[in-house]
Amino acid sequence: MLGWLISAAAPWLIHLWSRRRRQRTSWAAMEYLLAALRETQRRLLLEEWTLLAVRTALIVAVVLALAEPFRTPQLLAQLTGQRVHRILVLDASLSMGYKREEKSRWEQAKELAAELITRSASGDGFSLILMAEPPQVIVGAPVFDRREMARELEELRLRHTSADLAGTLACVEQVLEAAARHVPRLDATEVYFLSDLCRAGWTPEFAQPETRRTFEERLARIAQRARLVLVDVGQPDASNAAVSELRLLEPYTAVGQTLHVEAVLRSFGQDRPAQPVELWVNGQLVKRTTVDLSADRAGSVLLDCLADAPGQYTLEVRTAGDHLPEDDRRFAVRTVKPAFRVLCVDGRPSGGLEGGFQGAADFLALALQPADQATAALPLQPELAPETALPERNLSDYDCIFLCNVGQLTRAEVKLLENYLDMGGGLVFFLGDQVQADAYNRLMAAGEKPQERILPARLGPVVSQSPGRLDPLGYRHPITAAFQGRERAGLLTTPIFKYFRLQRIEPSQAQVVLATANGDPLLVEEPIRQGRVVLAATSADAVWSAMPLWPSFVPLVQEITAYAISGLGRLEQVRVGEGLGAVLPAPETASSVRLTPPQGAPVQLRPRVEDGSLSWNYTETFWSGFYTAEYGPPLSRQESYAVNPDVRESDLAKLSEAQLRQMWGPEVPFEYQTSLESLGPTAPAIAPPHRVTQLFLHAALMLMVLELVLAQRMGNRRG
Repeated sequence: MLGWLISAAAPWLIHLWSRRRRQRTSWAAMEYLLAALRETQRRLLLEEWTLLAVRTALIVAVVLALAEPFRTPQLLAQLTGQRVHRILVLDASLSMGYKREEKSRWEQAKELAAELITRSASGDGFSLILMAEPPQVIVGAPVFDRREMARELEELRLRHTSADLAGTLACVEQVLEAAARHVPRLDATEVYFLSDLCRAGWTPEFAQPETRRTFEERLARIAQRARLVLVDVGQPDASNAAVSELRLLEPYTAVGQTLHVEAVLRSFGQDRPAQPVELWVNGQLVKRTTVDLSADRAGSVLLDCLADAPGQYTLEVRTAGDHLPEDDRRFAVRTVKPAFRVLCVDGRPSGGLEGGFQGAADFLALALQPADQATAALPLQPELAPETALPERNLSDYDCIFLCNVGQLTRAEVKLLENYLDMGGGLVFFLGDQVQADAYNRLMAAGEKPQERILPARLGPVVSQSPGRLDPLGYRHPITAAFQGRERAGLLTTPIFKYFRLQRIEPSQAQVVLATANGDPLLVEEPIRQGRVVLAATSADAVWSAMPLWPSFVPLVQEITAYAISGLGRLEQVRVGEGLGAVLPAPETASSVRLTPPQGAPVQLRPRVEDGSLSWNYTETFWSGFYTAEYGPPLSRQESYAVNPDVRESDLAKLSEAQLRQMWGPEVPFEYQTSLESLGPTAPAIAPPHRVTQLFLHAALMLMVLELVLAQRMGNRRG
């Protein structure tokens, strides 16, 4: 638009062109008039030049009003001096919520950033990066509108995560490279870190030497390309107390049982006698007690409540009395059921022993729900089904599934089991003479990663000899821990006639629970996807072993079931920054999913429908508290998820300037400040752009009126 300023020369060109076309012709009457005009020639010439100036100014005013060059600070900066690209890195981690006076560290950092923007010259550009885990580039390409940057700054919120210095530096370098490509006319670059320099976030840990080398090289490159300024808003003597852990002592809870909660608290910097602790259940205070905390040592307290009805219980442990409220609460969710449903799928229901027991599922049903309920570890409701009924069942209705001597599964059935594990279910395999090892290995054990398979081991050849006495491997696993000191229960003397030699998959998290005397795994388990899988190398009937006839069978099946279903609810409790999600089978598909976080407005999610199941996930869990998912029609229900703060920064110990210089070395120079006094005088304020536009338009209107008046006056005189 500024190119149209050349049109301001039009009145002058017209004037010169008109003068060039004049031809002098002498005749008597005209000579008489010219003699009369010579007396007023100076006045007419002045009026003519005035009219030309007004017309020129009118064009200039209109062009400037439309072009708005005052909205392009780069143009002003070219006239006033050096233009600086300022990258503001705001520490938004948990420790920045510390508030000892009127304002928290986070509020002070935002005010300092706003002051820095205000004091900068109008031609300076700004970028904004949030230092958290993960870090986030809020404004990447340099922005030259200070009001826009102020709006972006105002909308930022403190997060309950730790700080990721290595990831933040990667974002800084990314912004530097992008600015060099797209805005090369900036003369200098400055990177401002506004942080409390909390030791936990500013001393990154590196798993490998290559990672440390990459970090150091990146930091050196940034120091070469930009001026580094660290603005410290922390206090060296800050103390804090936090709820660092919340444990549900039982892996499952049924109606009528007591929920036992262990809360672990830590005090950093000072002793705290009689620290208050509260247990809130479904938003109601149910327990209050105190605990004595020593400086820099953990203390625990046990709290409990009765689960008197089925449903989801939201549990919250609170403490109080310090200046960092973000880590004074911790959350958990527990689903309480009347009983736990178990589906027993039998691959050979017509074989086995003569009499009432027709297969392995019959023995399992008796062990899961024995006549003497006192021997049961938890209330279970077994249900028997043939293998052909597996696709017909809604697997989400069951807490655990036993597959007993099932010959082979189709790809569709394997997909159903994968979805079931994604929901956190428990899966138990008992093998037998119907099992086709090749099909099992091909469809369920081919992948090396847990998300690519559902078996914790591959099936090898069948061993047809007695392994002798069984080895509990020191009773280290929770399944066998209950048998320690109870050798008369018969677990170690269980007769085994045949079994598959299980082959370990590397790498994996599979653990051997029970082994034979010669070291062959007999019982293997592994957390797979969101659930747990237990694989028994022998059968659950009396064909390959005497296990169902042995006194250890009932407690062993009970412990296997309890461990398999203990994975339920793991999705309900995560740490900030980790994703939330759920998988629903085909009969429970919903048209929409609405997630309500503890802060901010509800989020409408787009569920994915794939292979007959509905799934959703959400990754922006930056704030601790309860997240509630609401499923739309035809499914109408709610589910709560607990997201807990990252308490690594509950210890407010900070790095000093000397410590940071020693860590970074002399090749990484930086300026250390606690204020912005060294920035120099405040940049002159400029009028708001819309007001300047109005001034130009008003001036153009006045010039138009003046031009009409002058033109009419001159025309009248010449006429």
